Amino acid sequence: MPMNSIGDMAQTFMLRRMTTSLKQQANTAAQELTTGYSANIGQKLGGDLTRFSALESTLSRLKGYRFATDTAATTANAMQSVFGQIDSLTQDLGGALLTAANAENPQALQSLISDAGARFASVLAALNTKVGDKTLFAGIASDGPAVAGVDVILSALEADIAGAGASTAGDIEAAVQSWFDDPAGFEAVGYLGGPSAGSLSISAEDRVDLGFTAVDPVMRDTLKSLAMVALVGRGAVVPDSATGVQIVQIAGTSLFANQSDRTYRAADLGMQQARIEQAQTRNQAETSALELARSNLLAVDPYEAATRMEAAQTQLETLYSVTARLSRLRLVDFLR
Repeated sequence: MPMNSIGDMAQTFMLRRMTTSLKQQANTAAQELTTGYSANIGQKLGGDLTRFSALESTLSRLKGYRFATDTAATTANAMQSVFGQIDSLTQDLGGALLTAANAENPQALQSLISDAGARFASVLAALNTKVGDKTLFAGIASDGPAVAGVDVILSALEADIAGAGASTAGDIEAAVQSWFDDPAGFEAVGYLGGPSAGSLSISAEDRVDLGFTAVDPVMRDTLKSLAMVALVGRGAVVPDSATGVQIVQIAGTSLFANQSDRTYRAADLGMQQARIEQAQTRNQAETSALELARSNLLAVDPYEAATRMEAAQTQLETLYSVTARLSRLRLVDFLR
């Protein structure tokens, strides 16, 4: 009667294969029990991955929107903070300059002029504010400063005023206004940034515009008024004190009028912040709903996974026991 048998080497390989298979089954069941999701997506979905792929694609897109909204919110909040700094530096200055200019108190006026020059430098520093490695008001050229320093701007203005032969308060104001409006003036010398970065997509339907730069008309008007007072303080192009008082009056009136424009600009930014918050809420709600749908697709029964893990462990222990017994069998023990 024939006997079928396998050799020792073949038996060793067979036992190793069975051990590996049982370990994989136990590990798979343990993974599913821990995560609550099937380890074999294709098998779980019966080979139809259409819905799962659509969910993953949408979730990936929403992840990108989350990064965009978080970045936009950080940028908008920082911009609003800068607007607040500039407003605090300028909101009372216009009225104070007008009061001092009309009071005929040279010492008080000179002190206020010096203070206005310091505030001009502070406003320029605020416009160079960075978030991370990006300058807020420099447009697409956000890797460098947005505006030049006080000396660069005032020196350029003094050269332009001298070249125009302006000597009266009205002529000096016109020269300063022309320099700030001329693309070859402030935009070429004082502004160091680039074009506006444009709008940013924060959801499938929404975009926000955070393209405020230092060449925004409201910002330029504020800088123009402060620069005029700073020019009086330097005295290089102001022929006499009476002209200086007139320039201070013009600058104070301009600053006072510009205050409402700065308020409107801050309100515009506030509306963008509100849209960003709304988009964040909608995107998060959609993400939560899709993650729940994905969970329902891939979820496994924890009792069933625990049963499979226990069964695999029991079989593995039995196999170890059998292997140990086989390893102790020797022919010489039976040849007596």
